[in-house]
Amino acid sequence: MAERLDHGKDEQLAAYLGERKRLIRLAYRYLGSASEAEDAVQDAWLRFAEAEAPEDAGRYLSRIVTNLCLDRLKSASRRRETYVGPWLPEPIVAQAGTVDPEAGDAALDISFGVMRALELLSPLERAALFLHDLYDVPFEEIAETLQRSPAACRQMASRARKMLQQGNPRFHPRESDVGRYVASFAEAARTGSIEPLKRILARDVELVSDGGGKVSAAMNVLEGFERVARFLVGIAQKNKAPESTTFEPVRVNGDPGLMVVIAGRVEQIMGFSVDENDAINGIYIVRNPDKLGGVDLRFSPASPSGT
Repeated sequence: MAERLDHGKDEQLAAYLGERKRLIRLAYRYLGSASEAEDAVQDAWLRFAEAEAPEDAGRYLSRIVTNLCLDRLKSASRRRETYVGPWLPEPIVAQAGTVDPEAGDAALDISFGVMRALELLSPLERAALFLHDLYDVPFEEIAETLQRSPAACRQMASRARKMLQQGNPRFHPRESDVGRYVASFAEAARTGSIEPLKRILARDVELVSDGGGKVSAAMNVLEGFERVARFLVGIAQKNKAPESTTFEPVRVNGDPGLMVVIAGRVEQIMGFSVDENDAINGIYIVRNPDKLGGVDLRFSPASPSGT
């Protein structure tokens, strides 16, 4: 009997480890923090280990992680109410040229553009969408998890899906798009003219700068290529970068991006999105030092994508 029990737990552990990377990615899409996502998935194992082995481990674990994340979001929403300025998720940084194994799965997309869109959804809408679209959980089971009717869960998932599809289309940038930005920004900084930036920015571009009240950053989301270009040129003219400044190409949340390093210290992480014409329609800047402490210049830490 003991041997059968041990064998069963070994199978549960193997099932959990097989799902772990996807679960961390799922938790990150709720929480926007890699460390909190790791903690939630670890707590999920403790609950999973105490339960009888289910037929579908992934589906069962996704429901556990969802409940844990929804609990964490209650306190997170209170922190968010007092957050200074726009909020962006903690960036997941990997070495340039690495491949994100989940890059082709829209249900696991953690790019800044998608994460910003997900913030417009309520936690329950996100849960209904994630469980159904990512893990194929029937709405009857989702209803048990969210303590809502199946019809209500179906409506929440449908509404969430439509909201994500609305608005300006955002596509994943390429290294060449980031290179165009760097070249145009350098020219604008040198000349003081906004024209180099206006040539690469979409008319409806948005700039989101997250300083968390700890460092200087735009206090509101900036919209429109004229306003964004003037802001970027103003920053370049006002704050001359010291000679020790380097712009390092990296992968940010699975996409090409930039890491700005001054005197060996990470000062900011930048992510981008583009539109169907390859014009930059999203610039996302994380400057809050609390969100940059986990960025390793050697690119050794694990990420939710498993890279």
